[in-house]
Amino acid sequence: MKYLSLFSLLLFAGCSPLKTSQHDEKHQWELTLHEVQTNVDDLRHDTNCFNTEIQLLGGRIKSFENALAGLKQQEIEKQQTRIDQIAQQLLSLERKWAAFEKKKEASKEGLEGLSLHAKETTMALTQFKDRITELESEILSQSRRLETLAKLKANLDTVVKALKGEGKIYKVRPGDSLEKIAKAHKIDVPTLKEMNQLKKDLLDVDQELNVP
Repeated sequence: MKYLSLFSLLLFAGCSPLKTSQHDEKHQWELTLHEVQTNVDDLRHDTNCFNTEIQLLGGRIKSFENALAGLKQQEIEKQQTRIDQIAQQLLSLERKWAAFEKKKEASKEGLEGLSLHAKETTMALTQFKDRITELESEILSQSRRLETLAKLKANLDTVVKALKGEGKIYKVRPGDSLEKIAKAHKIDVPTLKEMNQLKKDLLDVDQELNVP
């Protein structure tokens, strides 16, 4: 608008009638120049204000840029800190995993050793069990032999006593047999036959036999 007003004044001054006097024309030009000067001053003022606003705006923009750069730097530092923390956690997890694998390997070796020891122990126990079974069999066999020997000794003692006359005379009754007589006197048939020097198992009624 100011540029349009200045242009209008100049146009009006150039197009004014030539009938005016030189004094009026000079006055008119002075007014026009004064108006132009005022408009120029206003333009300079507006330009200065505009430049000031531009500078202020540039300062604000610079401030915003600095603030944005600061926020960006803070965010970068924050993210870097977070990355460092995650890296430390990953490193710690890797160390723990390595320790776990090492411990697992050691446990595996220990279990293998225990398994081998258990197998060896089982084999040894099996051998001991077999040996115990053999010893039990031997002991049982020895016990049976001792029982047999004890019976033989008892029979020999009976025979010796009979031979020495320490026995008694039994007279055979109807229905008697060597087995019945031996059982009644708690001896066996061979011993009874040996005590009486019998060659056969048949007995006669009223036959006298030496018995314990």
